[in-house]
Amino acid sequence: MSFGAILLAAGVSDRMGSSKPLLKIGETTFVEHILDQLETVPEITGIVVVLGARAQLIKESVDFGQALPVQHRGYKEGMFSSVRAGARALLRKLPDLEGAVVCLVDMPLIEAETYARVVRAFQPDHDDVVLAAHQGESGHPVLLSRALVERLGNVALAAPAEDTLAEFIEAHAERRRFVDAQDPSVLVNINTPDAYRTHLGEDPTTLAAGD
Repeated sequence: MSFGAILLAAGVSDRMGSSKPLLKIGETTFVEHILDQLETVPEITGIVVVLGARAQLIKESVDFGQALPVQHRGYKEGMFSSVRAGARALLRKLPDLEGAVVCLVDMPLIEAETYARVVRAFQPDHDDVVLAAHQGESGHPVLLSRALVERLGNVALAAPAEDTLAEFIEAHAERRRFVDAQDPSVLVNINTPDAYRTHLGEDPTTLAAGD
């Protein structure tokens, strides 16, 4: 089966105070590190990165490899609008995809094996949503079936009534499944300077001076 991935990197990063996609993890950026992890999963054959705030700066600073950066001009409408923009782009890039993994740029500590575990747990006859979990608590990434990706991204279909990704997932709870990722990072959002210091041991920095 062939899957895609949507990496959400469009937010303003108000709480962090610096562009989260450009924050450093080791010698690379959050975006590049997550892409490196995703690209180790052979079932993931296409990736789109949804950009919004500071899109041009990020494009100039990041090596996207085989991933497709997509500028979403409506990013201020919220994360769910970015998910839908990513779904539209991914359907164009991978018209035969079986499903899509939705990833957040502020969760760079998730292990490559976790992405693989979620993808390989998907059962198309039974699942519409597969969520990574740790010790009974749900987290990210989230895998959506092709039917749900089409619902989000195909303009020919009725738009979802829900306002957030969490509400959208809850609306499809009858075919939702949690997978123990055995990875505590599925619960770790690095979206404030304090969280960055806690998990990465230093002050936030970006590639772009003065960002």
